[in-house]
Amino acid sequence: MSLGDKISTLVTDESARAAGPRRALLVASTALLVGLGLVGLRPSAPNDTSLIDLGMVLTLLALLLLIGGIHTYGRLGPDDGGYARTSRAAPPNPPPDEGEKGSRGG
Repeated sequence: MSLGDKISTLVTDESARAAGPRRALLVASTALLVGLGLVGLRPSAPNDTSLIDLGMVLTLLALLLLIGGIHTYGRLGPDDGGYARTSRAAPPNPPPDEGEKGSRGG
């Protein structure tokens, strides 16, 4: 399995609704690493800070995209076919009748 197939599975495996926010998280995290790398470069000339400025802008945009992706992913809630539908837990016990005093009948 190639790296592209693994990334595609990571993004689209959970559900179709979550594919967009997961893709945003993947792009934002990659852009954040590239932006931080550009910010950490040493300029070749003392007054040439164009790559550092580009890194600052890229880092800020990536942070905004990351925050938006986390927010959107968190607001999705459970899947449609998630835990609630497939739960095999027993229904809660009904409240006892008023005439019953417990298991001893006291």
